[in-house]
Amino acid sequence: MVEELGGARLNLIFDADDTLWDSNVHFLEAEAEIVELLSIRGLTGAQIRAAIRRHELDIITEMGYGRRPYVLAVQRTIRELLPLDGYEAVALEVERIGGRLMDRPCPLLPGVEPTLRELAGRHRLLLFTKGQPEEQMAKLERAGLRSLFARVGIPLEKDEAAYRLLLAQAELDPGRTFMIGNSPRSDINPALRAGLRGAVFIPHPHTWELEQEDLEVRDSRVTTLTSFSGLLELF
Repeated sequence: MVEELGGARLNLIFDADDTLWDSNVHFLEAEAEIVELLSIRGLTGAQIRAAIRRHELDIITEMGYGRRPYVLAVQRTIRELLPLDGYEAVALEVERIGGRLMDRPCPLLPGVEPTLRELAGRHRLLLFTKGQPEEQMAKLERAGLRSLFARVGIPLEKDEAAYRLLLAQAELDPGRTFMIGNSPRSDINPALRAGLRGAVFIPHPHTWELEQEDLEVRDSRVTTLTSFSGLLELF
């Protein structure tokens, strides 16, 4: 995919959640606790999850993705589903679950740090990830990776328009720019539609269900890797 571009520096754009560090598995584990808590009160798992998703999608349009919007969605869910006389005790337990989610660290995935450090010596690295800006920047600083990225972007949504805006603002040559991530919906397909030279898909076993989508382009512009360190051979 990159041989014909020669040895000059490339622009490598990275997703963060579930590409550099685990993220969605933390939501899944918190949600399992919430479902168990509410199931005792006669609600089904399907009812609970459907209500959380509905409120979550509403909140995303207001304030974007992240842990705080998810906790707010759960709070709205229990207000909707529980009678008033059963709300207060559950709300306190949900607050504790939400607090653990908010404070949970995100260790780097295998091979991420050494791979990024080596790539930063060869190419220009950028981070482009959804989420709450304060939350994402805190994860990045704790991981000790901030200095490796020439630019960090945290848009409300990662669609074709967002990628085109990034190309313009960062003055990136699309013919020398690649996107690396785990989400077909947010990382691979819109980047290709925006005209990037290519994309690298690194699947994660716990990618959020709403980020799943068929890869639109199955040609030389898309490379699938099973490990993050495989980027060193590619770039």
